[in-house]
Amino acid sequence: MKMCTLCPRNCAVDRAGGERGICGQTEQLKVARAALHYWEEPCISGESGSGAVFFSGCALHCVFCQNRSIANGTAGKEITKERLAEIFLELQEKGANNINLVTPGHFAPQIAVALRRAKKEGLRLPVVTIQAVMKVWIRSKVWKDLWISTCRTLNI
Repeated sequence: MKMCTLCPRNCAVDRAGGERGICGQTEQLKVARAALHYWEEPCISGESGSGAVFFSGCALHCVFCQNRSIANGTAGKEITKERLAEIFLELQEKGANNINLVTPGHFAPQIAVALRRAKKEGLRLPVVTIQAVMKVWIRSKVWKDLWISTCRTLNI
């Protein structure tokens, strides 16, 4: 990501070189939480919970964000793509109904690598996203062989 344009803000910073984009993140994956999540819409959570992975950082900066410490990037832990693939498989082992990527857009290339690895290692769950900024991200060629369902949110 020498010139990041993953979200519609197109800040074009060199995240690979350590610069932070409008999302507040460098190229290094940062995850704030990964666990079974029972409080999404029933079609997502089901009875077993959604395997939610909350990614740190967000380019929206919503005034009333319910996940402010995650969205502004202060919460979370830096992890590798390999560790992310393991997390997906661990959530499946715990009985998750799906893998639920929450605000993943600014890490799309890294997540795609992790999903491909996890699928090779036995991930069979559907993948959904909770992301308000999806247009550019979902059309990106990094997802060409991965089926992703989006749950769009409305920010007023």
